Amino acid sequence: LYCACVEQWAMNKRNFSLLFVTLVAIDYKKHFSPYVVHALQVETKSNFVKPIFKLEVESDVEGPFINRRDALKSAKVSAASILASTLVWNSSTKSAEAQSSGLAEKLSKRDTSELKNSVFNIPPSAQKYPQFMRGTWDVSIKFNGYVFPSKTISKADITSNVSIPGFQKCSIAQIADVGRERTNYKMIIEAKTGLEDRSHNIRESVDAHLGGAYKAVENVSYDLSNPNRITIDFVRYQTRNAERIELFCNARESELITQQRSDASQREVFVCSEYIRQVTLGLSTEFGVARQAGGNYAHFWTWREPIPESDMKMTGNLLTAVYLDPQDALFFKEPAKPVAVYSHDIVASKTTG
Repeated sequence: LYCACVEQWAMNKRNFSLLFVTLVAIDYKKHFSPYVVHALQVETKSNFVKPIFKLEVESDVEGPFINRRDALKSAKVSAASILASTLVWNSSTKSAEAQSSGLAEKLSKRDTSELKNSVFNIPPSAQKYPQFMRGTWDVSIKFNGYVFPSKTISKADITSNVSIPGFQKCSIAQIADVGRERTNYKMIIEAKTGLEDRSHNIRESVDAHLGGAYKAVENVSYDLSNPNRITIDFVRYQTRNAERIELFCNARESELITQQRSDASQREVFVCSEYIRQVTLGLSTEFGVARQAGGNYAHFWTWREPIPESDMKMTGNLLTAVYLDPQDALFFKEPAKPVAVYSHDIVASKTTG
């Protein structure tokens, strides 16, 4: 794939518009996340530049996040208003968030500025999951939208920066194609230990997000003695964007909360986060030199215990906050707060355990 993004300023007597022209080869779908392809094509009244193609991909999920088509048209919508109705748990129930003082409270504030990047300190231990999450699950994850919350960097500067995690496939390993409408894969949490089978889960998720029609991941190297590093090796030439990915976890947080529901019953809600530094190695135009791209992001997961009304399905959501790399020219404009936040809804059905 050869792709070039050309920025051009157009001015006439009535409007002043920023145009993005995306030149993409036939296999563009292997390179860009679909909503990014659309985002690079800003609507304009000017006719002297036309996009080669226009990919119309839109989420049918109602939610607090704006959809991909409206994201660039609604420039006046603030991140705070987009997140105004977002809760860690179902808003129709009463929760114990008032008594919480950890990660759950941070998420319940519904403010993207709270999702600041973590400063590396003591290497975190492996994440342990509660009893209700243990077993094998069929997971369905659905893209729910995104927001560009930065108040110091313009939306145009963000959308034109293809190095931001999520804008290209494989730039966020766990959700290798951020804008994919729906992805299904298997997740395993060990019944005895409560630890995730990371090698299996990452392989399943990456392959599924990249289409599932072919095997994309050759091997996942993970050693529980060092739970903060994962190496993903890809099948040669299966994806243009990555030959190998190195993941480094800088911090983890988790909290288990007992939720008081409106019918006086209770259920548990588990929230956890993981701050990741990803280094992606791939093909380069320079012979003998691999392309290397670094990215920083954090996953914020919310998992709700299955209840009879939901057919005993576990529901949840995933927020992925993306941060600028220190080597980025715009880094000092937004050194700690996210420049993009992606939202996914999750439904999981238990198969064994």
